[in-house]
Amino acid sequence: MAEMDKRLKMDLLLDLELLRTFVMVAKTGELKKAAEAIFRSQAAVSMQMKRLEELVGCTLMERSNRGIQLTDAGETLLGYSEQFLKLNNATFSALNERDLSGQFNFGVPTDYAQDFLNYFMPVLTREIPNLEARIVCDRSRNLREKLEAGELDIAIVAGEADYTDDLLLWSERLIWSASTHINLKELKEVPVAIYDDNCIVSDLCISGLKKANISYRQVFSSSILENVATAVHSGFAISLLPESMFDACKIQEVSSSILKSNLVLNMNMINSPMIDEPILTKIAECLRLASTSQRLGKTSV
Repeated sequence: MAEMDKRLKMDLLLDLELLRTFVMVAKTGELKKAAEAIFRSQAAVSMQMKRLEELVGCTLMERSNRGIQLTDAGETLLGYSEQFLKLNNATFSALNERDLSGQFNFGVPTDYAQDFLNYFMPVLTREIPNLEARIVCDRSRNLREKLEAGELDIAIVAGEADYTDDLLLWSERLIWSASTHINLKELKEVPVAIYDDNCIVSDLCISGLKKANISYRQVFSSSILENVATAVHSGFAISLLPESMFDACKIQEVSSSILKSNLVLNMNMINSPMIDEPILTKIAECLRLASTSQRLGKTSV
């Protein structure tokens, strides 16, 4: 009898479909959101989680007013589940000789939407012709939340110190910029245009002004980067602009004696744990190639 029990335990197999649902529940923290992400009913997801707990023989999650919290066993299974699903996808990719295909939900920072459509999508379409892209534009911090909730497969986001697992795509300087027609040294207060949104550039802009210990007043705010750049071009205000928006014909770098332009903005790629490495590598290569084309294209204009 003991030998039979041992043999039965060895024959137990985890169901990848159950693991896929479990990962989505863990990521979203709610059965309802997980159900919407995988196109199932909430009742079906609940039944799947019950079956999974019966299969592994332990409680994987606890429900409370704060949502679903994983138990220690749940946290352990989550790590293995992500590895199993990646290996499953990698196996199919290795055995399938066709080009990469399928629908991908891309998250793109709002201020890079036009560049993504003009430079990035043509490269992705050429290199991965069977890719069906759905693009969602939002702020980087919101895109991170959407990816965590299972709403996105891949997102381009601004790098931040708290996140160390991002994949670097490209970097660009952040430059304190002013119109060529403005003389800041003659002004008692420096007019400033500030990003009116929850983003890292807004944080860096305000932090830089405070550290500089200069007298300034906010005269313009917008959640759209191009509007802020226009305020700078017109001479209405100065601001912190990405190098890709620095037009040397219209604006100049603010003197380092007033504000130092020593910041770098890293644009990174983050992804769902469901996507296997070959696909990520291919898409990352395309995005890097497109970013190079974008910089060259703007330089030649």
